[in-house]
Amino acid sequence: MSERLRGWVASCLGVVAALGVAAPAAAQEVATREVAGELVYRERIALPPEAHAIVEVRGADDAVLAETRLETEGRQVPIPFALELPTGVAGTLRGGVFRGGEPLWVSEGVAIAAGDAAVDLGAIRLTRFEPMGFASRMTCGDRDVTVGFVDRRAILEVAGERLELTQVRAASGAKFEAADDPGTYFWSKGATALVSLAGELLPECRLAVPRPEQPFRARGNEPGWHLDIAEGRIALVTDYGAERREAPLPPADFEPGVVVYEVAAWDAVIRIADTLCRDTMTGMPFPETVTVDLPARTLRGCGGEAQDLLIGPVWVVEAIGGASVVDAARTTLDFRPDGRLAGRASCNRYTASYQLTGEGLTLSPGATTRMACAAALMDQEQRFLAALDEVARFDVDATGALLLLAADGRVLVTARPA
Repeated sequence: MSERLRGWVASCLGVVAALGVAAPAAAQEVATREVAGELVYRERIALPPEAHAIVEVRGADDAVLAETRLETEGRQVPIPFALELPTGVAGTLRGGVFRGGEPLWVSEGVAIAAGDAAVDLGAIRLTRFEPMGFASRMTCGDRDVTVGFVDRRAILEVAGERLELTQVRAASGAKFEAADDPGTYFWSKGATALVSLAGELLPECRLAVPRPEQPFRARGNEPGWHLDIAEGRIALVTDYGAERREAPLPPADFEPGVVVYEVAAWDAVIRIADTLCRDTMTGMPFPETVTVDLPARTLRGCGGEAQDLLIGPVWVVEAIGGASVVDAARTTLDFRPDGRLAGRASCNRYTASYQLTGEGLTLSPGATTRMACAAALMDQEQRFLAALDEVARFDVDATGALLLLAADGRVLVTARPA
């Protein structure tokens, strides 16, 4: 499921933190600087004695750069904090106050510029967290995980895969297990949880501060319509803008691989399926397939953003112009959320930029390093960079491979997630 879709179905209801992991081998000491401040809110509402605070700083790639976790032990706001951030890096700081696994108060993101001087942020204002969906967000090592609960089921999302688990008997806590794989489970034990995927126990899972809700849009061409979900409301515009409906966002229900909303005010049922969809006019791929069942007709279209299909994984090139790449070469594409593209061109590293429009994908040349390699690798690198100049759109095939296409439909580059 895409990041934007997770954004508006996500809230924190669960419990988190998992097994500790063995301490890593000694590493070179990293220079740090102190980032300090205090968490506050204006409302005259007391925190419960068991409340705890989390402050984290994440980089542009969403990796956690620094964090601190504080037990309030009956103290009230302001809650002072200090953490050590590596010098020379920028990040975004967010804070939150939790009770168990439930967020009570959260802050907006506060940008921290790169540098080496200590930073005093002063008062970081918190606002009351309003849950909208079903899921708690956790960070397990370098992976984000969400888990939510519907009836006696747990919905677990990891790396874009959505797993539905059924509650099973356990000596303690609440354990949810995949019907066909006992090695895939979520096991809640009060303030901690264990997460295993096909027998692989994930690194320690810890609460992550909830993100501001991301809007979701679906669109279609029969005739032109679009659906928007944002700030706890849902709006449907049909017939090229001639008619608009709006209502509070109802609670989500779930079918296998599908989020379902029943909007009583419209006598409508909306289904958002985690399956690839292509715009019927442009062929642009989108991460979700959406249907809107109204009393007199059914609207069909695509949901989410095309960019969500590109960003996230590092794509490893397996063919250029239909010819397999040299086995020893690792040629990669890393699409960043800010429109930057980077990777290895076979021998040298490169940077570029990309632009997505309603019509397609275009890449703009950037820079490369100037290393010399074997002739075969240098030839492959030139073919790869020339192929990027021709890209006019992209697609994802039935096997999950990324296809970069020319204007005439030729497959220029084929790549798969690392």
